[in-house]
Amino acid sequence: MKQRKTWTTALTLVLALTCLSFKCGGGGNTNNPPDGKRKYAKAADDIAGAISSMIDAVKKLQQQGRITADEEKKLLQLLNTSNDANNALINNIKSTTTVDASNKSELLSLLSQVTSAVSDLNNSGVLKIGNADARQRLSKFISTINAALAILNQLNT
Repeated sequence: MKQRKTWTTALTLVLALTCLSFKCGGGGNTNNPPDGKRKYAKAADDIAGAISSMIDAVKKLQQQGRITADEEKKLLQLLNTSNDANNALINNIKSTTTVDASNKSELLSLLSQVTSAVSDLNNSGVLKIGNADARQRLSKFISTINAALAILNQLNT
């Protein structure tokens, strides 16, 4: 009896592991794999995280006297604009089930707004900072955002 229980347990375990090793799915749309939406949502979330961290860094840099109050104000305005544009993109991506021809043009329009806002943030904000050390520190956030934008630009294909 004990041997039968051991074999039953072993066979059940093998069956369970075998079932878990097979990938389930209905084949899906080969032009737009199911993880495509996740990839775009993650990239947009990465932009949001970088913007949030950049806001904290700007406030800290102003407290340390590395940027002026006017520079902080300008940067925060530009960051809020970028954040608003990115939030609209995030909301649209998350409300869609798949990225396809029916919603691609709207997503590209929102992506264009984010790209424009980030470009403005860099050109009118970060690059205008007088303190080279602060400018370099904030440029790293812009690089992170641009990397995520590169992923989102795959929507154009």
